[in-house]
Amino acid sequence: MRVSWRLFVAVVLVAACATSSPLASPVATGTPTARPRVLSEAQAWAEVRSSLPGVPIIFPTWLPISVDRSSVELRRLVIDPSSPEYLVAYQALDGAELSLGLGPAPDVRSGDSAIGTRVRNSGAALIYVGGWPPTSGAVVTRKVRWVEGNYVLRIESERFSGDDLLHVAWSLDRTGAPALKNPYTRVTPGVCAAHGAAPEETVRRLISFVGSGNRDAVMDCFALELLGEYPGYGGWSELPRASDITPVRRAETGGRVVVSAGWRFATDPGGAWGQQAHQFFVLALEDGSWRVYETATAWFSSLP
Repeated sequence: MRVSWRLFVAVVLVAACATSSPLASPVATGTPTARPRVLSEAQAWAEVRSSLPGVPIIFPTWLPISVDRSSVELRRLVIDPSSPEYLVAYQALDGAELSLGLGPAPDVRSGDSAIGTRVRNSGAALIYVGGWPPTSGAVVTRKVRWVEGNYVLRIESERFSGDDLLHVAWSLDRTGAPALKNPYTRVTPGVCAAHGAAPEETVRRLISFVGSGNRDAVMDCFALELLGEYPGYGGWSELPRASDITPVRRAETGGRVVVSAGWRFATDPGGAWGQQAHQFFVLALEDGSWRVYETATAWFSSLP
């Protein structure tokens, strides 16, 4: 069984509003912060946590090097159990801003461009409001948006690149992240994603297990976050055997490694595969080993 390729590297020129996310929360009745307050990073997030117990806290463990983490602005804090909100803004030395928040935020709309991914075990999208930027330095609102339970979360900037926003999103503290829909316990950890092995080695081993009938070996190649949404990746073990493997490390995206690989099936598996296959694999460290977090049939060299 082939797993449908996801939208990680396919820019979608959206013609209609997305329907997969819940309706925006009603207008909050609580009292928001009167005005932005400058606090230390630790003070701001501590206040958010203490004021809004039980809501997702998306604390960044990675930010672009130009961002000043000595102080932030707490721009919004609505203490209302029915519609809580917060917005914490960071600023770079050149004036560029990046904010992280919880609260109603539009999903993909007509005219936007979007790239699908996953953040904290949840479906997400990197959205370019109004369309794909004409140049890498164009001032365009870029945001990573996703939903955890009833809460809409976002990371947003007009000047930091989409690559930067994905790096922030993929590196967020995972405390309180939603449980996986399809939890999987590894049976043979390390048989594919070995400690100390390079990303290319994980890809090479994955392709060598294609058609082997060893479902657990194949599953060890993929990140639990991906398997939690798409357990069907284990079906690669039932495809025809693969040979003539040509993995090549290509670049990085959002702090993750992209490996391009081609191979030839012993027989045509049918469907959209074709006997000569080629995929892009996006890998990151999970428990000290490089595992596949995304797969796709195309990839952009940069995300402006």
